[in-house]
Amino acid sequence: MIEFEENPPRRQIESVVPLINVVFLLLIFFLLTGTLKKTDTVDVELPTGQVDDKKQEEELILYVEADGFVHFQDLTMDAQMAPYMLRNRFSKLAVEAVTVKADQAADAHDLIQLMEGLRNIGVKEVMLITQQAKE
Repeated sequence: MIEFEENPPRRQIESVVPLINVVFLLLIFFLLTGTLKKTDTVDVELPTGQVDDKKQEEELILYVEADGFVHFQDLTMDAQMAPYMLRNRFSKLAVEAVTVKADQAADAHDLIQLMEGLRNIGVKEVMLITQQAKE
């Protein structure tokens, strides 16, 4: 009898579909479990501070630019007039605490006027945000 050579068994092609499925599942997992921080609408350069009291950031944030203009949500106003323009909004929301993010080049006089005005309209606590000093 004649013996024929048998061809070696062909290697089966491995599919990459399960690998792609796992990668997409991991992507979905990290997207759902990750926390996203709201970005600031106004670009201010924060001064450095010495105290490290990391309170939870409040929703009501006033941004003070270097030129003295104050931004709150969709409003832009002068630092001196800002508290009085915000009086109605703050009274409806019963605001007691406000966070202020001021540019380090902002005039201190404007900041003081803003904080005094906020006190006059009933705000009990003003938190001035700084960035942590590098050691």
